[in-house]
Parts: sequence; structure tokens; C-alpha cells
Amino acid sequence: MNEQFIVETDGLEEGGKGFRFDVENGQGEKIPAFAVKFDYQYFAYLNKCGHIAVQLDYMPGQFFSDDGQTLVCSTHGAEYAPDTGACLGGPCYGIGLESLQINEKDGQLFLINDDFQIVEKKVVNEEG
Repeated sequence: MNEQFIVETDGLEEGGKGFRFDVENGQGEKIPAFAVKFDYQYFAYLNKCGHIAVQLDYMPGQFFSDDGQTLVCSTHGAEYAPDTGACLGGPCYGIGLESLQINEKDGQLFLINDDFQIVEKKVVNEEG
């Protein structure tokens, strides 16, 4: 498997701001993605709501609910489990997020999915 560096893990807040990046699939389609920290583990998903293909975050990197327990689509309020991407409620109609396989090593996150190539990383500052 091809490992591609995503981000330093110290840049991800537990139940807080995530990291946005774009991947490209084998057909040359650029797709937004993100990584988050939840329950002291790291997870990555395509940034695409199960309801309608819109990005989840209401401001760049803001994926979590106010209590930091669910990922929320800012457009229609669909909620997802941060650790599995499963639909928990709202208009996702049982359709979860598409996860990306990652690996944490020495304080760094790597994408280990040969179906996608990282094409852009998006730095999110404190203001958004």
C-alpha cells in the first residue's frame, strides 16, 4: 500500500477542529476529504454527506457537533458517528460516510488507500 502523509496529529483537536484535504480518484475526480480525532483515535472520511453530496463542515474544519460527540452536516443536520461514519440520524437515511484507511505513526497521519491520491492540503487557521 502506498502511504501518503496527511497531517501532524498534534494539529487535530479531540472532538474539535479537523483537517481538510482533497484526494483524486482513479478517474481524475477531485474529492474533498477530512481527518478528525475522536476518543483518542484518528479517522478520515470523504467530505460528502450521505444525503446529498455536499461538504459537511459549516466553517473550514468544523465537523463536530457542539458537544464533540457527532459529525454533523451543516446543510441538513444529518449526524454521523465519528469513529465509524455510520448515519446516526437526520436526512442521511442510513447512508454513512465513506471512510478512508489511514495509519498513525510517530505523530503523523498517513493515507494508505491506493484508490486515492492526495492532491491538496488545506491549512485552516484559527479564524476559520
